Amino acid sequence: MAESDLKLRRLLSGLLALERVGPHLRIAGRRALASGSRRRMVRVGRVLAGELLRRGELVRLAVESGGTNGGPLVLQHGSTRLIDLAPLRLRPLSTGEYLGKPAERPSPTVAPVIATDEGEGEDVDRVADLADLLTAMETAQNLDIGDPESGNKVVILDGIVALLERLMPQVHLFILLPGEDISRADHGHLLTVGTDAQVMPRHWLGQRERGTAVWIASRQELPGEIIRALAAKGTETDVTTDATGAFDAVAVPVHEPDWQRGGDAMLPGEAGLLFVITNRRWGRAPLLRLAHRLASFVTRRWRRQREVNRRIHTDSLTGVNNRAFFDSQFPIELERAKRQQSPLTLVLGDLDRFKRINDNFGHQAGDLMLRQVAQRLQDELRRIDHVCRIGGEEFALILPHTSEAAAREVMSRLLAQEISVRLAVADGHRGVAVTVSYGAVTYPDAGADAFELYRKADDLLYASKTAGRNRCYFWNANDEHTALLGTRVQI
Repeated sequence: MAESDLKLRRLLSGLLALERVGPHLRIAGRRALASGSRRRMVRVGRVLAGELLRRGELVRLAVESGGTNGGPLVLQHGSTRLIDLAPLRLRPLSTGEYLGKPAERPSPTVAPVIATDEGEGEDVDRVADLADLLTAMETAQNLDIGDPESGNKVVILDGIVALLERLMPQVHLFILLPGEDISRADHGHLLTVGTDAQVMPRHWLGQRERGTAVWIASRQELPGEIIRALAAKGTETDVTTDATGAFDAVAVPVHEPDWQRGGDAMLPGEAGLLFVITNRRWGRAPLLRLAHRLASFVTRRWRRQREVNRRIHTDSLTGVNNRAFFDSQFPIELERAKRQQSPLTLVLGDLDRFKRINDNFGHQAGDLMLRQVAQRLQDELRRIDHVCRIGGEEFALILPHTSEAAAREVMSRLLAQEISVRLAVADGHRGVAVTVSYGAVTYPDAGADAFELYRKADDLLYASKTAGRNRCYFWNANDEHTALLGTRVQI
């Protein structure tokens, strides 16, 4: 008997747990084994695997077995043994086909792929494999990029967890982020620890040593936030317990990517806790192993998406945000200021007589000066502020929660500091300084429309240039614009 036939018989005779399916499938499995027909065993084996996957007794892993005819690997609940479904020549199992809602599941009496002969069945499988591969690729690209908010920590994490839960409907996933503002998350997979007694977490969260995983023995030990989130989604009973009262859950740390070390290295601290909840008896070791793999995936995907967003929205020369970021982010910050009824200041700045630096010392000197200006602006502003290079030598500063009085303090510091670089010249080195002219407007006094605010700031920047440069004009409703004068020497 061929080795492939032996593996097929081994699947039907023991590995696929006939005792966990209905009598009609058990009888069909035994008859297929007795017949000795390879085609019949493959057909019944496919139906049996699909039914076990539908019931959640088998869980598909995101890896394939080795070899040219490698197939999907699955893990059985309550066991650490991997089962290779390659002998069934089963196409990649799509979520919607086997693990969807009850109305979408295929009948257990019909095989996923029915072949009239060996060659035709293989061709159908190849086409199905390509279709499922494309579906998987589209799903993997489901996370937003390009929008400035898609680079936000909570938006990234919520999108990743939503993607994982969509691919693994056997479990429910949550990330608990202590002290984070999760208002920008859309799918409700992120939770934060509050201070009021109704939302305080279970006591073990406060006693857990950072970096350690926790096995949750009962539903009552889940944080109240998660219990309420499950109830809000109408899935609390279905997910946290089945008809037999089965319940398994773990919490494992999720680490923030380490950008300095690169690779797969992670900071020793943790960003939050990933909760993996299921209504099947997995057993402690398999579920913890799965949870750690999921947490590692979250960190790796987090790193990649943040890097993609950084490249899209970062000016390659100076390292600050670029024009595309400004065009998208400023309306977002303005809308947020309106909702929170808080002031917002926009400042436009332009280097004075920058062409002289390029003409006298070369474009490399000009690039060095632009990097120096960008660094100085970043050093003087807060983490929540945004520095953007929006033109050749023009910068924009978005200052949330900043009134005109507070903006004057910021601009006074910027105008008082000298920005200079040392350049190599024929007779040694020479220090070259540059000044910057600014125009500033503050919402709501200067207007409530993004274009209107930008236009007014640009007019004030031009007024600063016309009045002698090296100063910042602030908008005034009576057109009596006031200026802060710089103290630096102009080149």
